Amino acid sequence: MLDLLEPQVKKLFGRGLSLFTLPELDMPLYLLESGLEGQNTDEQFSPEQVEAIWANMPYWAFAWSSGRALAKYILDNPEIVKDKNIADFGAGSGIVAIAALKAGAKSAVACDIDPQALLATMLNAAKNDVSLKVSKEIPEEGIDLLVVGDVLYDPRNHDLAQQLFAQETPLIWAESVAQTKLAEHGPVASYEGETYPNIGGFDEHKKIHIYQHNL
Repeated sequence: MLDLLEPQVKKLFGRGLSLFTLPELDMPLYLLESGLEGQNTDEQFSPEQVEAIWANMPYWAFAWSSGRALAKYILDNPEIVKDKNIADFGAGSGIVAIAALKAGAKSAVACDIDPQALLATMLNAAKNDVSLKVSKEIPEEGIDLLVVGDVLYDPRNHDLAQQLFAQETPLIWAESVAQTKLAEHGPVASYEGETYPNIGGFDEHKKIHIYQHNL
């Protein structure tokens, strides 16, 4: 699957994917090769390149701060997902769905509109010795818990919170404190998270709030 995933990131970033283990999760994922350790890599890109990157961002090639925080929250509280059928909305790399399975979920469906994200999720799941399903949409039936992380960066998703918090399906949502669309729901936990690799501009999203509904 790597040969299907790498062309896009190589075109945008000039480098491919590498296997990186997120230390707090003990979870290997195929992510964009980082620059120098401990340094932002945005200095390597011109303004024109940065604009092109954000217009064609392969979100699945990053471990986003909210996704890392939500995965950690699930692993810290495995009883929340134990023996449940999970749907991970906006799955990206599959980090949260994989964490749920590692924490004892009965099954997980990774949902993302990007076909490459679904490929990346399957690749990462296999690397973590778990099995999951993928879908472009949230299944209408058979889901005990919906997990959502880091989707409000896109203005098109700003009405999504109201819709999902109005449904009966239990929900766990992780989002940067910099995003205020969930403030009325009140967080149940806070985590510090960092997007990896950091290509610049992510520092304001390090503090993450965890929200719950119908749990």
